[in-house]
Amino acid sequence: MKMKMLVLVGIAACVLLLTSPALASAGYSKIYGNANEDDILDMRDVTYIKLVIFGKKPATTFADANYDGKISMLDVGQTKLIILGKEKTLTIVDIGDRTVTVPRPIERVVSCALPCTRVIVALEGCDQLVGSEFSRTPGVPSIGPCIGELAFACDGEILEKVTNVGWGSAVNAELIVSLKPDVIIAGRVANADALQEKTDVPVVTGRYQGYLGGPGFYNQIELIGTVLGKEKEAEELILYMKEKIAEVTDVTSEIPNSKKPRVYFAARDGGRMGGFTKTGYYDAIDLAGGINVAKDCPLFDTYCEFDVSKEQIIAWNPDIILQKCHTSNPPSATQITIEDILEDPLLQTVNAVKNGSVYYCGATARGYPIQRYIPETMYFAKLFHPEKFKDLNLEKEGNEVMERFFKADGLYTWYADETGWLRDFIESQE
Repeated sequence: MKMKMLVLVGIAACVLLLTSPALASAGYSKIYGNANEDDILDMRDVTYIKLVIFGKKPATTFADANYDGKISMLDVGQTKLIILGKEKTLTIVDIGDRTVTVPRPIERVVSCALPCTRVIVALEGCDQLVGSEFSRTPGVPSIGPCIGELAFACDGEILEKVTNVGWGSAVNAELIVSLKPDVIIAGRVANADALQEKTDVPVVTGRYQGYLGGPGFYNQIELIGTVLGKEKEAEELILYMKEKIAEVTDVTSEIPNSKKPRVYFAARDGGRMGGFTKTGYYDAIDLAGGINVAKDCPLFDTYCEFDVSKEQIIAWNPDIILQKCHTSNPPSATQITIEDILEDPLLQTVNAVKNGSVYYCGATARGYPIQRYIPETMYFAKLFHPEKFKDLNLEKEGNEVMERFFKADGLYTWYADETGWLRDFIESQE
C-alpha cells in the first residue's frame, strides 16, 4: 500500500511538471533547454536530453542547455532549473539571430530601442528600466512626439526615473555602463555587437519591424518577457492584443474584397509633397478591411518605405488616402496637410480627392507604437466601414487599450486632443 502511494505521488509530480503553467513555458521558444524544439519548455525536454546522452535521440542545438559546447547531465540540471524558474543564467537566440547568455534575475535593464522600451513598460517592467532611448542627446530627457503617452507611464515619472542614453548608434556606452545594467536591449544587430563589446554587458536584439497580424510582433513581446522574467505578463499581453484585434477582424474578415475600399498610405509627413509619394505596408489597413493599393509593388514586404510617382498613385486611383501626421503633433507648415492633397492639381481625378476621402493617421513613430496600433486599426475600421462599426466607441476603446499598456487613465483622450485631427474625427461620430 505504501509503495502504491509512492508511485501515485511520483505520477502526480510528473504530471505537475508536465502541465503546470508555472513550469511549462509555451512562450519564447528559442531557449537553450528547449531540447526537443517543440516550442514548449517542460520535462519532456529533460527526457529528450537524457535520450540524446544515451544515443537514443539526435542532438539538437537547444539540447546544450548550459551552452558549454557539449551535451551532458549538466544540461539536464540546467533545464530543470529553467522549468522551475531557478536558473542562474539563460541562453537564448534573439530576434537578430544572435546567441546571448543573460544573468538571472534581471534587476536593471537599459533599452536602446524605443519600441522595446514600450514593451518593457507594457510588461510592467518600469522598476527594472534604468535607461532608455528617448532622444538623440544622451542624458537629456525629451518628451518628443515619438515618446508621447509613454511619458505618462511609471506614475508619470519615466523621464525623471529613467536616464536617456541616446539614440541608435549614438548611444553613450560609458553612460550605459554607469547605470550598471544586467542586460541591454538593442535595436539592430550591428549596434548590438558593437555595444556589447564596448560595455561587456549582454546585449539582446529585441526590435521587430513587421506585421501586427503576424507572429513576429508577438515574438518580440515573448522575447523581452523571457529576458526580464515576465513570461506570464507577456502571455497575458499577447492574449489581450489578439482579443482586441479580433473585435475588428471578426467583422472585416467576412467582408468580400469587392466591398473593401482601396487605400493609399502616405507613409511620410515631412518635406511637403515629397513625403506624400513615399508608401509602404501598414497592416492596420488590411486588418481594418481595406486594400493597400501598393500591395503588388516588389518592395511592399520590406520594412523601409519606398518611393512611387504621382502618376502611379493616379493610376491606382484609391478610394481613400491616409496621410501620416507625425505622432502627437497637429499638422503644421512643415507637414503635408489634407488641404495640400485635396488642392494638388495633379490629383483631381483620384476618387479619394474627388470625394474628399483624405484623412490623417498616426502610423509609425520610431517603429510601430504598440499602444496606438490597436486603436488606429479601430479608427481605420470606422473610416472604411462606418455602418459596420457605428457602435464602436473609439475614444472609450482607445483609453482602455492605452491604460492596459501604460497604466494611466485618459491617454487616448490626451492623444486625440494633442493631434486635433483625431479629436475632430471623434466628435464627428457623436
